[in-house]
Amino acid sequence: MSAAKADRRRSWMDWYFFGWHPAEALGAVRFYFGLLLPFYLIVQFVQILTLDPFGAHFHYTRPIWYFWLLGIDTHVPWLPFLVLPILIAACLFFAFGKWTKPAILVIILCIFYLKGARDSFSGDVHHREVPIIAILILFLVSKCDRMFGIDARTKKLPPIEDWEASWPLRAMQTYIAMFYFWALVAKLRLSGLYWFTGDAAHLSLGWDLAHHPQIIFWIGVLVFLFELLFPLILLVRNWRIKLAMLGGAVLFHFSNYLLLNVQFYLYPIVFVTFFNMAEFHRWITGKLRLTNRRSRVPA
Repeated sequence: MSAAKADRRRSWMDWYFFGWHPAEALGAVRFYFGLLLPFYLIVQFVQILTLDPFGAHFHYTRPIWYFWLLGIDTHVPWLPFLVLPILIAACLFFAFGKWTKPAILVIILCIFYLKGARDSFSGDVHHREVPIIAILILFLVSKCDRMFGIDARTKKLPPIEDWEASWPLRAMQTYIAMFYFWALVAKLRLSGLYWFTGDAAHLSLGWDLAHHPQIIFWIGVLVFLFELLFPLILLVRNWRIKLAMLGGAVLFHFSNYLLLNVQFYLYPIVFVTFFNMAEFHRWITGKLRLTNRRSRVPA
């Protein structure tokens, strides 16, 4: 590779990964993502808590692959009642920046256990936690604990440079955007063009729509274009345009849930990675202070 080509490639990589977010944005995204994460995970695993914690232990019919590798073939009914509160506590430690990196490891281990138990019951591998794990790993290898947290303040940790905050957020955004694109590729690989007339009869509204193949076709076209073009968000800097594109993604997930019972409706919590949440935090705290001052003014 010539020096000129190497310089152009380096310049493109610098433009793509660095200089998009200020240093404090990484910690602020960690804070808001960590606060939202318990809601996402509770929805995923709450069904395990319907079992009697004092009931008998029993064997899994089809242990998930890593349970099988580890020799875990028996369910202990009381254990999820211990693991889920630990998971929620770890999410809050992660959000508030206290023992941040150990908290991330605890979250990942708890997810692996609860996901393993749930999927060993169903005999199917669900993927709703996969993006969360990927994002947590990027937080783990970043310096997200050095900004916007308890340890950063009390231990007086040295601040990070803007580029050190920008690349992990850009990596998260890339993963999220390509998650949609590869979902489109998987649909076309498995069902081809028949996907445009696909089955939408899982719920009553979907059943009604299934009787209108033209509507289903155009919904399929919209989904195709959305998943194909969504990675363009990676080239957008204007927050309003980002918000509009992500609003379309929110509509996509809720429509999937209402029509097909695809339970990714809380997935949009990951969209906080696309914004400078430090600026949002300053705006929201400013609004709260103004409201408090107004409430204290005597009538």
